Amino acid sequence: MVEIKKDSSEIQVCNKCGEINYDGVNFCQDCGGMLNDFTHVFCEVCGEKNSIENKTCTECKNIL
Repeated sequence: MVEIKKDSSEIQVCNKCGEINYDGVNFCQDCGGMLNDFTHVFCEVCGEKNSIENKTCTECKNIL
Protein backbone atom coordinates (compact mmCIF):
# COMPACT_ATOMS: atom_id res chain seq x y z
CA MET A 1 0.00 0.00 0.00
CA VAL A 2 1.27 3.47 -0.88
CA GLU A 3 0.73 6.17 1.70
CA ILE A 4 0.26 9.68 0.37
CA LYS A 5 1.18 12.53 2.70
CA LYS A 6 0.10 16.12 2.24
CA ASP A 7 2.35 19.00 3.26
CA SER A 8 0.79 20.48 6.42
CA SER A 9 1.55 24.02 5.21
CA GLU A 10 -0.99 23.50 2.39
CA ILE A 11 -3.82 22.50 4.75
CA GLN A 12 -6.37 25.21 5.57
CA VAL A 13 -9.59 24.81 7.55
CA CYS A 14 -12.58 26.92 6.55
CA ASN A 15 -13.87 29.12 9.40
CA LYS A 16 -17.34 29.13 7.85
CA CYS A 17 -18.08 25.40 7.37
CA GLY A 18 -15.06 23.60 8.91
CA GLU A 19 -14.10 21.87 5.64
CA ILE A 20 -10.39 20.97 5.27
CA ASN A 21 -8.83 22.35 2.06
CA TYR A 22 -5.51 20.91 0.83
CA ASP A 23 -4.72 22.65 -2.43
CA GLY A 24 -3.40 25.98 -1.14
CA VAL A 25 -6.36 27.90 -2.58
CA ASN A 26 -7.75 31.15 -1.13
CA PHE A 27 -11.37 29.96 -1.00
CA CYS A 28 -13.17 26.93 0.47
CA GLN A 29 -13.77 24.26 -2.13
CA ASP A 30 -16.96 23.19 -0.30
CA CYS A 31 -18.84 26.41 0.59
CA GLY A 32 -16.88 29.04 -1.38
CA GLY A 33 -15.94 31.11 1.70
CA MET A 34 -12.66 33.04 1.71
CA LEU A 35 -9.87 31.25 3.62
CA ASN A 36 -7.41 34.15 3.74
CA ASP A 37 -8.14 37.67 4.94
CA PHE A 38 -6.46 40.05 2.49
CA THR A 39 -8.08 43.18 3.99
CA HIS A 40 -6.25 43.17 7.33
CA VAL A 41 -2.77 42.56 8.72
CA PHE A 42 -1.92 41.64 12.31
CA CYS A 43 0.75 43.49 14.31
CA GLU A 44 3.71 41.24 15.17
CA VAL A 45 4.24 43.04 18.50
CA CYS A 46 0.76 43.30 20.08
CA GLY A 47 -1.42 41.21 17.71
CA GLU A 48 -3.83 44.05 16.89
CA LYS A 49 -5.82 43.68 13.64
CA ASN A 50 -5.03 46.60 11.30
CA SER A 51 -6.21 47.65 7.86
CA ILE A 52 -3.73 46.91 5.06
CA GLU A 53 -3.63 50.67 4.33
CA ASN A 54 -2.11 51.40 7.77
CA LYS A 55 1.65 51.87 7.95
CA THR A 56 1.71 51.76 11.77
CA CYS A 57 -0.31 49.74 14.29
CA THR A 58 -3.36 51.55 15.67
CA GLU A 59 -2.77 50.06 19.13
CA CYS A 60 1.01 50.17 19.81
CA LYS A 61 2.21 52.40 16.90
CA ASN A 62 4.69 49.73 15.74
CA ILE A 63 5.68 49.97 12.04
CA LEU A 64 3.83 47.23 10.16
